[in-house]
Amino acid sequence: MTELDADTLLRTLLAHEVDFVVIGGLAVVAHGYVRGTKDLDIALRPERENRRRLHAALTTLDGRQADQGDFRPEEMPVPFTPEGLEAGGNWAIDTTAGRIDVFQWVAGIEDFEQLRESAVEGEIPGVGVVRFAGYDHVVAMKQAAGRPEDETDLARLRSARGEE
Repeated sequence: MTELDADTLLRTLLAHEVDFVVIGGLAVVAHGYVRGTKDLDIALRPERENRRRLHAALTTLDGRQADQGDFRPEEMPVPFTPEGLEAGGNWAIDTTAGRIDVFQWVAGIEDFEQLRESAVEGEIPGVGVVRFAGYDHVVAMKQAAGRPEDETDLARLRSARGEE
């Protein structure tokens, strides 16, 4: 697995005008709890042209579908192509800048527009302006996922924000 270079991934997405919101670990960081992460998680505006821009962006970084358990990328039912992205679903993509998980459906979020409207913008030096999921949506996603690491994130995030 290639080490994560989130700046390169984000810069590439922005250069290709991909409409997305950062979720997951980096969204937690944006709200006050600094922790490491092995990948970049984004929610993608689920529209045909946006999917095509995403594919073009990740192709410049040699993007390829990540192995999923016992399956190799070529064994997956839908290949990582613009047409494959049209099938919807969520994708784990390995690139030369690390792994990016692309979500077209996120537990705890009704729709992308709502997520985008409440997102907070952050200026990342050398990258540009990036949208991060708003605090309430980060909490909703973490609660919906319900994994032990999500519960830990919530407790530490609330503590960092002085909520507990």
